[in-house]
Amino acid sequence: MLATVCVMTGANIFPRIPHPTFRHPEEWTELFDGTTLDGWKAEDQNAGSWTVKDGAIRGDGAGSRLTYQDEKCIDCELKMDVRIGKGGTAGIYVRANSGVRANSGVGANSGAGSPGGYEAIINNTGSDPLRTGSLAGFVKMFGQLVPDDTWFTEDILVKGNHIQISVNGRVTADFIDEKNTYFGESLALEQHPGAVVEFKNVEFRIVPKELPALPSPLRGVWRSKSDPSGLELRIEEERDGLRYQSRTENFWARPDGESYILHGSPAYDHISLIEVTRHRNLHQGMKMAKIRKKPDEHIYVVQTKLGWTKVGTSTWTVSADGKTLTEDGLSGKMELERVE
Repeated sequence: MLATVCVMTGANIFPRIPHPTFRHPEEWTELFDGTTLDGWKAEDQNAGSWTVKDGAIRGDGAGSRLTYQDEKCIDCELKMDVRIGKGGTAGIYVRANSGVRANSGVGANSGAGSPGGYEAIINNTGSDPLRTGSLAGFVKMFGQLVPDDTWFTEDILVKGNHIQISVNGRVTADFIDEKNTYFGESLALEQHPGAVVEFKNVEFRIVPKELPALPSPLRGVWRSKSDPSGLELRIEEERDGLRYQSRTENFWARPDGESYILHGSPAYDHISLIEVTRHRNLHQGMKMAKIRKKPDEHIYVVQTKLGWTKVGTSTWTVSADGKTLTEDGLSGKMELERVE
């Protein structure tokens, strides 16, 4: 039993660069100079809806979309400060199509004539129920995070088919788009009639690395419920895997099903670990957006091998509240509780 349990557990001075590939990938670039709309273009008949006032891009009047011309967003991060009036709706697009007339209505990024692309919805008290923090068409946020007429920071990060949205540092959407729905290259702002929306401190960077993963539900210190002085298991995230440490063993496993060669156990020399709850990132994002009332358990299958021979299989379940780790194997069930 012990062997099985141990197994598992600076601002850029050249803000407008027409050839972003000549810039260091992690460098932030200012897309708005605070005084003009240089680099931006309204690609519809309502260009007059966009002005600059008090150091901010201001959308006011007939619905319109403003596209940035000098950067392409394939894998990128876009952040800015936003303020919108009572009842107003707007959107921020990444991987949008250029030269397409904006649609009307919040979250309408897949409608005819829309710019397409991944849209971060800006809507604090408008008539549409989808609020600021939502990823239109994918992740719904119904709770109001920001008061009207208040500046807040919106951050949108897209890498491959992984999209994250943060509002004032809080992740509100963390979504894997398995269909790779949008593949445009433009950045765009969109405003709908009814209230004033403002944008300032608009910054952009090319994303050279993978998105930061959500913390593993296995991470922490676990102790036997039935015998508090007995088994204690510490699981930490290090490098490209998880480090499992008990009072007698210390080894690595990668949470992707690949085997690791182990040392220190006479019963096995390889381990493979795979999570069978594949949509963890999506479900955690939905939980944060308060549209999943019941959080998910996290279930893992672990196999131990001696050479090429499989010597043990167990199932591990982290409870929905993250407080209990249950092993179900050949020796029966054992429960551990999180102590750190």
